[in-house]
Amino acid sequence: MKNNQNQNNTLMWFARICGVIISGIWLYQIISALVGGGFQALHHRPTNGIILFLLIASLSIGVLIAWKQPLAGGKFIIVLSVLLSIFIYFSNLDNRFIPILYQGLPFFLVGLLFTQSQANKQEEG
Repeated sequence: MKNNQNQNNTLMWFARICGVIISGIWLYQIISALVGGGFQALHHRPTNGIILFLLIASLSIGVLIAWKQPLAGGKFIIVLSVLLSIFIYFSNLDNRFIPILYQGLPFFLVGLLFTQSQANKQEEG
């Protein structure tokens, strides 16, 4: 029983640390692009840059929500990461799958870690 609690705590902290790192990297990238050249530096069309910024900011807020409510935050992160992947797929004309792998997939995995830690916790009782 104690071993399962340690595993859940480890899984939860791993999800939190990864979520903060991934959110920080992408927020830094987008903010530096905004400071450097506006939304047009993010994509060829300014509306794509705005949508990308809103998705990444929402995912970062989801990571913060998951610190307090891991199940709700994890589900929120999973849904938004799927939306981010769909957006990336339709906005990229050259290479569609590599950007999904390094933008959408990390957030998706963090969401899965949060939800799995709560599922393990609920199984215990």
